[in-house]
Amino acid sequence: MQLISYISKSGNVGDDLNDWLWPKIFGEKFLTARQDTAFFGIGSILIKDSHFIERANQYPKKIIFGTGLRSINEYIELDESWELYFLRGPFGSLKLTNEPSHYISDGAYFMMLLPEYHGYLKEPKKYPISFVPYFQSIGKIDWKKICDKMGWHLILPTLDVDTFIKEVAASEQVVSEAMHGAIFADILRVPWKRFRFYAHHYEGEQVSEFKWNDWLFSIELFKNEFIEARLKKDKGLYKFYKKRSRLKNERYILEAFTDHENVAFSLSSDVVVSKMVSEMEKAKSKLDNYLNS
Repeated sequence: MQLISYISKSGNVGDDLNDWLWPKIFGEKFLTARQDTAFFGIGSILIKDSHFIERANQYPKKIIFGTGLRSINEYIELDESWELYFLRGPFGSLKLTNEPSHYISDGAYFMMLLPEYHGYLKEPKKYPISFVPYFQSIGKIDWKKICDKMGWHLILPTLDVDTFIKEVAASEQVVSEAMHGAIFADILRVPWKRFRFYAHHYEGEQVSEFKWNDWLFSIELFKNEFIEARLKKDKGLYKFYKKRSRLKNERYILEAFTDHENVAFSLSSDVVVSKMVSEMEKAKSKLDNYLNS
C-alpha cells in the first residue's frame, strides 16, 4: 500500500495516526502488500488537483478508507481505478457519490478494533479537564499559562500517538480546538466539547465547519455547538505590538474558558458506537481479503 496522508513537520497526531494505526489493524503486510495501490486513510485530503490526488494517480488503484472531503466545494471524479470503502461522513458521501450513505465515520475510530483498546479505557483518570489546541495555534498563545490559570491539563497534538492516547484516556473531560482531539476523546469515551479560536481562520470558515459537521453527523450528533474566543489579529499598530495583541487574545480565551459550562460536553451514544464497530469490522474483512489476494 502506498499511504497517502498529510505530514506536518512539527507533528500532528490526527495525521500521524495513519502510520501508527493501519499496520496495527492490518499487520505489517499493510506497508508492503499491494504496492500498486494508493491508500487514503485519515485526514481531510480529498482535494481536487492537489498533490495528494496527483501522487495517487501514479498508481493503477486507489482506495478511500475513512477519508474526509476537504470542503463542500470539492468534487473528485471517481473512475473505475478508485474503490470507495467508506468516507468520514454523510456530507462528503453526498458530494462524491450523490448518496449520503457511503460513510462510517473518521478512520481514527478503527482504534476501537485494537486489542489494547479496552486497556486504554481503563487508564486511571488524572486530569479533571484537559485542553487540546489546534496544531497551527500552538505558537500563537501561551496555552500552558492559560491552562494553569484554569486548573486544566494541556495536551499538545504534537505528542506521539501513544502518549496522546494515554493523556486523553487519563482525562475526565476534554475541551478541544483540534477536531481530532475531540475525535480521540469520543473514541476513548471521554466527554468533550469544541473550542473555536484559530483553526477556522487558518483553514477558512467553510472548510472548518464542513469538516466538523461531516464528522458530527456521522456519529449522530446534529448540533455543532462550541465555546469561542474571538481572535485579535495583528492589524494596524498591533503588528508592531504583537505581545500586546497576544495578551488580548489570552484574555479573550480565559473569558471563554471561564464560561465554558454554557456549552454541554458531548459523547456519541453506545448504540452509535456499536453500529460503527460492526461496519468497521466488515470494512476490515474486505480490505484484508484484498491485501491477501
